[in-house]
Amino acid sequence: MNRVLKPEILSDADECGRLGILPGSLLFAVFGKPIAHSKSPLMQNAALARLAAAGGEDSEKYARAKYFAFEVDPGKLGETLELFFEKGFCGINLTIPHKELAMGCVSELDASARAASACNTLARAGAGWKGYNTDGFGLERAIGDNFGRSFDGADAVIIGAGGAARGAAFHICTPKNGAPNAFPAGRARSLTLANRSADRLEKLSADLRAAGFENSAYSLCDENFLKSVKPGSIIINATSVGLREGDAPVADFSSLPGGCVFFDMPYADARPTSSVAAARAAGIPAAGGISMLVWQGAKSLSIWTGKDAEFLARAMFEAVGNCETPKGGAA
Repeated sequence: MNRVLKPEILSDADECGRLGILPGSLLFAVFGKPIAHSKSPLMQNAALARLAAAGGEDSEKYARAKYFAFEVDPGKLGETLELFFEKGFCGINLTIPHKELAMGCVSELDASARAASACNTLARAGAGWKGYNTDGFGLERAIGDNFGRSFDGADAVIIGAGGAARGAAFHICTPKNGAPNAFPAGRARSLTLANRSADRLEKLSADLRAAGFENSAYSLCDENFLKSVKPGSIIINATSVGLREGDAPVADFSSLPGGCVFFDMPYADARPTSSVAAARAAGIPAAGGISMLVWQGAKSLSIWTGKDAEFLARAMFEAVGNCETPKGGAA
């Protein structure tokens, strides 16, 4: 578990000194509520240490770099971001419940965040923060690492309609390098959405259509949802359902057609989530969200430092003790 800090600590000079929150240091943080479970400080600090050990003119700078976990109330996100900017923080990661809220707190948006209407990464830009979304990059790499699959021409299914689901959906559909849509759903052959909340589901579905990406949307309770899943689909859970011990799986995996794979964005320490366990029991290849967490985090640190995401990811995978390793990454 992380030491969870509150933003108010930045007004305590003595405590900041003990933590290494010092002027001139490279400072980074993740905001969330809750946040104690996050592996981001572990893996980001490991990557920063790897940069320091690599030598070169930047080694001393990275030796003083720190990454912290802060519990931030959603109603105070804007003022907290202003405070961290004033205190010289170089980059911020955002997790639940801040990804969509941050859209109104930044001065500039990268295309990845603009398309998804959600930010998970903020970098200093002029007099304010610039928002990015690295979730799609992380998801793409995780699907490749775990299943050897790509979203190009795939039948994709996303369960959820929050910030993580939005980032995934727009990444899955958006053709690479400005290419035209290859299919009605963009680069994917088809996209199916499912969610418990109708309002969020309808908004995500409508926003995708407005961007030129056809999709089908179902209530998660609709029996026609599972019947609509095509053989060989890439199924993604972008909700927290199934994360806590005792949770029911997000879907009835025994009724899915052949050839499907299941990726669960949540992750749990030392055990598969209930959804991953249920999928595997039904004979469906399944993986949890650690690999996505690493890749999106490596992309964030690459944005902040200009360093290669492949190199950074290798240090992060080693830190989280995951058996999956990035393919083609630097040693």
